[in-house]
Amino acid sequence: MNTNLIDGRSHNKNLTLQNGSVLKTFDILDCFSLDNPYQRVRDICLITGMNRSTVLRFLNSLNQIGILEKEQNGTYKLGIKLFELGIKVDVNQSLANKAQPILHNLAEVVQESAHMVIRDKVEVLYILKEECLQSIQISSSIGSKLPMYCTGVGKAFLAFMDDDYMSVYYTYQKLKKRTENTSVSANKLNLELDLIRESFISIDNEEFADHLYCVATPVFDSNSNPVAAISVSGLKDRMINKKNILTQKVLDAGKRITKEIGGIYPYIVINKTTGVKHGI
Repeated sequence: MNTNLIDGRSHNKNLTLQNGSVLKTFDILDCFSLDNPYQRVRDICLITGMNRSTVLRFLNSLNQIGILEKEQNGTYKLGIKLFELGIKVDVNQSLANKAQPILHNLAEVVQESAHMVIRDKVEVLYILKEECLQSIQISSSIGSKLPMYCTGVGKAFLAFMDDDYMSVYYTYQKLKKRTENTSVSANKLNLELDLIRESFISIDNEEFADHLYCVATPVFDSNSNPVAAISVSGLKDRMINKKNILTQKVLDAGKRITKEIGGIYPYIVINKTTGVKHGI
């Protein structure tokens, strides 16, 4: 099983030995999130599987250089040094810069919240959010992560991931009910992904949260791989009445962003009779 499809790490034994400290450092940092910004030593031990003495050694070092900060109650949080390093990083900055005006225009035209996400292992990470006056508050702040199987943007990614990735994905990701509309069947999800591959449109019909409706589409790079996904989201009662226009506007915005970054839409096989046709 090719698990580096999920976490991007090499499983070469020598490389793991050489970079063991680096990997352990990031395993510890991965314990912190927007939902769980504070962690205790015992919690980090449970999450990472490391023993207490190892975790304490790394925590002390990270605390000394400001990557982590220790609170008076003994918990740890991400430190200001990590923020200082983060603002120097240009990862996905070009993508975000080119997409932002298109996303802003999309939100204004359809009068709903518009988002852009990238993939982070088995989740989607929100990197852009544009709102309008009518948009509702959605749990999708920049930097937050959400599951892929029950979100429009997540399914837009999954539809264009290869079989190896999907095999590993189902091993790592447990499909859990979030609403009455959330599907927890891999077979049903795979059938939906087939439809998304044909239309390049993904729908979240109250699968992540009650009353929330989302229309999404992928953005592709120069190798025809999904590099991002964009969406518009809002109250289902309002969104459903303009589904057709939302679908077209989201698809148009996705095409524009793909073109802006030099991306190419993939060819897709509809069936053996019709053969291969271009997706767009």
